[in-house]
Amino acid sequence: MNLERIQELAFKIMGKRKSHLNREKGFIYYHGQRVANLSLNLRKRLFPDDSSKDDIMFAGALFHDVTKGIEPHNITGAQVIKSLIPHECTDAQLEEISEIILLHNARNREKLPPPIRVVQDADVLDHFGSLEIWLKFMYSAHNEESVHDAIRLWESKEHKQYLQESRDSLNYNLSKAIFDRKMSFHLAFQQRFRMELNGQFDG
Repeated sequence: MNLERIQELAFKIMGKRKSHLNREKGFIYYHGQRVANLSLNLRKRLFPDDSSKDDIMFAGALFHDVTKGIEPHNITGAQVIKSLIPHECTDAQLEEISEIILLHNARNREKLPPPIRVVQDADVLDHFGSLEIWLKFMYSAHNEESVHDAIRLWESKEHKQYLQESRDSLNYNLSKAIFDRKMSFHLAFQQRFRMELNGQFDG
């Protein structure tokens, strides 16, 4: 598999594309890069003796949102990928990459193979921690919200339910532990953010 060429094509296709009204251009490319790298790091911890699917998992994660905005993007993406990188991998590898894209947002399917489940978890995890703060600020900037709107969202019952559902969707205990650490960081940020919005300081 020609991963270097696959990464070049990924940037060419997604690097400047705006797939979300409330996110920056190229978000799906950089999100894909983070998910791909996180997938490899999760695999190394979860299955340290099996790197046989690393290239397939990396490519599938990199392109998992390639047709985001053309819904259902998991189905359209699984189809489109076959015309984007047919010369960079074998037919068998391309089928596995397509399957990762097709099932990256399927949840609670315990019989799925580990590469798919690892990418699923990496995809969820990338939306939390510091990235959750970034995503909220980007949304607020595009919708002319105040800083107080961010606090109201994070304190809402709907957001707390979203967090719980996201954590419950994770396949591995390691992923849940990472999620919990990300949330600890975010809650600490919220506390300081709220304090500073009220003109207070610590110490």
